[in-house]
Amino acid sequence: MERSHSNMYEDGQEGIIVPVINNDLSIMTFVVPTTFRHKMEMQAALMIDSFESHPSIGVMAEDNKLMQALSFVLQNAFEFYLDNTEDYFDTPEIDE
Repeated sequence: MERSHSNMYEDGQEGIIVPVINNDLSIMTFVVPTTFRHKMEMQAALMIDSFESHPSIGVMAEDNKLMQALSFVLQNAFEFYLDNTEDYFDTPEIDE
């Protein structure tokens, strides 16, 4: 995935370069309470901090660290949820 970042146009307006994603990636948008967003961002920030202070982990791209970390937190939380709730709910079969 190409990195996205802000871009300043000649007229002084700021724009955003949208990343090009392949067929293995998708963008999802959610409406959540602000407190939930802050909790997610705090966990992502803590994860970024631990990655940066660990000697064996490579450097994350500066312009999308937060998005990478938020994606990681959300994906892992969802997988944990699925792993721990299948006995409680009748879930429909999902073809991958």
